[in-house]
Amino acid sequence: MISKTDLKTLYEWAKHKDFPIKKTSVYPQSIYKKSSSGYYKKSYGTDKIHSYSNKEIYSFPLKFGRKKPIIRESLIPSKIIDILKNEEILYTVISVFQSETFLKPHRDPHIYQFPYKRIQIPLQIPEKKKCYMEWTDTKGSVINWEEGVPQVCDVMNYTHQAYNKTDKEMVIMMIDVKMDTVVEI
Repeated sequence: MISKTDLKTLYEWAKHKDFPIKKTSVYPQSIYKKSSSGYYKKSYGTDKIHSYSNKEIYSFPLKFGRKKPIIRESLIPSKIIDILKNEEILYTVISVFQSETFLKPHRDPHIYQFPYKRIQIPLQIPEKKKCYMEWTDTKGSVINWEEGVPQVCDVMNYTHQAYNKTDKEMVIMMIDVKMDTVVEI
């Protein structure tokens, strides 16, 4: 179980913290190379632009690893480590979406040994109505992100897309948990 208190503690800790973010690797570097435009193109000469997002997405994993999870304990206080040690939490990352980012329609891949769902905790949302996630399987279903208000999303089974239509960065903590995990919102 992930309690409402756990989610609030994670938000309160992360909302003002600076993280050493790096470009998110979506495709293996051996297949895709960065072009002069900043997009990724297949290295064998096609002009197919990186198909995941129109801009780079930056991230910093807090808990990662598929078989034996690793927690970045040197950068995290003990109360946060205690939450992340929960075996129902498979992965935790801070993601930064640049201004005017569009994450194209997709379903997240089945990469763990368990089916999963995602908890999203918005840390920095420049404008509520311009930062949102849209479910393309169910027309009109939209989540407008609001700072500190967690959402639980079935990103593995439903097609979705995301937007930051502002001129500022948007920051979200994403926590992948086992599908049957109870999450108090």
